[in-house]
Amino acid sequence: MFPHLKSDRVNLQLLQESACRELVQQLDAIHGSKVIVLDEAMIGPLGLVTKLNLFTERSIDLLPLKPEMRFPKKLSNIVYIVRPQVALMDQLVAHVKTNSQHGRQFHILFMPRRSCLCIKHLENKEVMGAFGRLEELPWNFLPLDADVVSMEMLHAYRDVSIDGDTTALYQAAIGLVQLQRLYGRIPKIYGKGVQAQLVWDHAKQLAIDEKSLYNGDKGAIDQLILLDRGIDLLSPLATQLTYEGLIDEFYGIRQNQLTLPAEHFPSYNAVNSSSTAATAVRAAEESERLLSDRGQRKTLMLHSGEELYAELRNKNFNEVRMLLVRKVKEIREQLNSNSQQQKINLSSFYDRLEQLTEQKRAPSDHTAIAGLIDEQLKSYAFNDDLAAEQEFMVCADIDKPSSYIEDLIARHSELHNVLRLICLQCAAASGFKERVLNHYKRELAHVYGLEVLLTISNLEKAGLLHAQTKLRAYAVLRKTLHLTVDDSVEVNPKDISYVHSFYAPLTARLVEHSLKPLGWQSLKSQINNLPGPTFEDFQVPLIGIGGRHGGGGTPSETSLLHARRVVLVLFVGGCTFAEIAALRFLAAQEDNNVQFLIATTKIINKRTFLESVMGS
Repeated sequence: MFPHLKSDRVNLQLLQESACRELVQQLDAIHGSKVIVLDEAMIGPLGLVTKLNLFTERSIDLLPLKPEMRFPKKLSNIVYIVRPQVALMDQLVAHVKTNSQHGRQFHILFMPRRSCLCIKHLENKEVMGAFGRLEELPWNFLPLDADVVSMEMLHAYRDVSIDGDTTALYQAAIGLVQLQRLYGRIPKIYGKGVQAQLVWDHAKQLAIDEKSLYNGDKGAIDQLILLDRGIDLLSPLATQLTYEGLIDEFYGIRQNQLTLPAEHFPSYNAVNSSSTAATAVRAAEESERLLSDRGQRKTLMLHSGEELYAELRNKNFNEVRMLLVRKVKEIREQLNSNSQQQKINLSSFYDRLEQLTEQKRAPSDHTAIAGLIDEQLKSYAFNDDLAAEQEFMVCADIDKPSSYIEDLIARHSELHNVLRLICLQCAAASGFKERVLNHYKRELAHVYGLEVLLTISNLEKAGLLHAQTKLRAYAVLRKTLHLTVDDSVEVNPKDISYVHSFYAPLTARLVEHSLKPLGWQSLKSQINNLPGPTFEDFQVPLIGIGGRHGGGGTPSETSLLHARRVVLVLFVGGCTFAEIAALRFLAAQEDNNVQFLIATTKIINKRTFLESVMGS
């Protein structure tokens, strides 16, 4: 159903197909005509596990959840697919009271878990009699690409660190058990951070309770690394400079979809929109059908299923410019070559021309997107912010108030960006001296009003603003782990620092060092200054070098030696596209002999992460 999810070792099509089967089983258990009503946050995730034809074949309409809704009298079943949030239940109660009729039933499919609080709320509102099935869709990890799965929980870090709600951690643990159920037991586990430790403790206990899993053989995944977002709060605040990262920061990528005004794409019309890439078309149609009318807008699917995007996405934007120019030139030369051969074989010429026209579509789309990004990068504000970031990253004048930030405050610049730079400086300084922190608070309150102090309180609870500790963790690790590289190469890079042009994300650098012989053991002493425990665990006896069981018989020592390790990296609290690009870069290096599966609570960027913490 989704070819771009297929992989040799850890085939995420299995995860997608499992989720789809669970949905089909729930729908087939509800007899009679039905309509599905989707919580807005479920529209994107639904498109990651199934296609529109699943519903058209069953004559099921999909509708977005609204406070007031009227359903046709012919419908026997109203099926809600929603998150387990009490606030949403009030809308369902209103629907029941205005749409109840003889023979009609309402049903709820909670994703990912049933909620006792939600059910109790329905009981208190005296509408439980109208509901039939109250089930759950246990979609803990949703497949985004062949090497990425996400829980799609944007507020996971905020929920735990500010609100004290550990639901996301428990859900991540259930997700780990689910992955092991599909792909086999993971023998080696390493991790860093409080939240990472809690996730593993939950997952280990769940696995022990599930006897068959506990006694299972080692599977396709060799190693698990759990990383708490709290150990590296600088990376999500930094500006990403990869193509995919910049697209997400400026325009937002939602469940692999990018939606932009059609006017930016000169070739966009009814013919062009019906691309032969069936996966992209159907997913885009589903999104447009579910969401309210947004005018002339074009939706593109961004994943490895598109060859050109797979080539461009992880590269620094400076290299993307060059590759697009080269690609357009190649297609132009091929078109000219075919036009000269027109008289030789007219039939083959038209076949080739159609093929080239199709190939031209992707470069045209990405040239348009790159043009939009280019305009953003040329702005003085962007470059000034980037220069300030890089000064902080090299620990230049970080122990005193930044004149650049003070100037932004004086000019009443966007509060979000001002706070981001302050938090970034705080992360680089491993905390502020008390006088510096109080200075910023006074300036912010004076210019933006006293209500900004509530936002600052949230940032402090989340660990983004805090007093300086004696251990200058970042300053030390910057040197020992080479987090900043002065001579970083952006085109054909040799180091992961290219994702931020000269800064290597700490999380990715930790993973890189763990790949070396005795890597995690040698890392322990270096990362003790980072917050939270450093832990490791082993679940099953190791066999040979990789502890690998063959499909039939015992593998030879040679095959074990040359087999690529599969490492699952779980980011608890979110990760950026730049961090994903860095891990993909490491996997592409033959010397590492590794393949990564990246799991995260949500793919974040500097805006979405901070907005979540701020409560915006």
